[in-house]
Amino acid sequence: MNKDKKPAAATPHMSSSHRAHAQLREQLLRSKFLPGQKINEVSLANELEISRTPLREALNRLVAEGLLLDRERGFSVPGLEPEVVFDLFQARVEIECATVRMACELAGPAELDALSAFLDESMSESPDASVDRLIELDIRFHDTIAELSGNKVLRQMLSNLNDRIHLVRWVAMEGRRERTQSQHREILDHIRAGDTAAAIAGMRGHILHRKEDILQAIKAAYGHVYTLSSA
Repeated sequence: MNKDKKPAAATPHMSSSHRAHAQLREQLLRSKFLPGQKINEVSLANELEISRTPLREALNRLVAEGLLLDRERGFSVPGLEPEVVFDLFQARVEIECATVRMACELAGPAELDALSAFLDESMSESPDASVDRLIELDIRFHDTIAELSGNKVLRQMLSNLNDRIHLVRWVAMEGRRERTQSQHREILDHIRAGDTAAAIAGMRGHILHRKEDILQAIKAAYGHVYTLSSA
């Protein structure tokens, strides 16, 4: 089973463009920038101590990943327009239902035992664990199922979707720890039993997908980032 999946950290051996990409990606996932905020390239180049060319390469890569928008006259952070967020969550639901179906067909006993051990570990996490830690554990569970599906393309697509909805997922996770963990266990039990229909239904019900719930999470996300910016 794969290790915890965290934002890629910059290393001394990276090119300046790759280092800028890693640093900016982590800042975007940590909500350093506000939804809709325009990127100041001069300020960023000074902050990251790189020239404009490698910075522009990093920004264009983030555009390709959906984490930034190219506004022709500059770059900006995507907003949280409900119709866009709805589409992202709908795509996540369909991908995860596909990966759990394939995992039911392909996952072996040893792999499922390892996932079960991980769930035991996550259940024993401190009650005071941060939301960031809970998100980390949640992503690891879903990424492992995607890995067990054997489809690298679906796994990569899921990873990108998780990046693009990270803030909304972060807010939605608050107060859902016990429910989330119990649902993870139920999904695993269905996979182990080979009950594909129940595993898919469990996954669909587990992921935030009702429009009213997503809209509520979007509103809370805006409140969260603007509270941080004024702190």
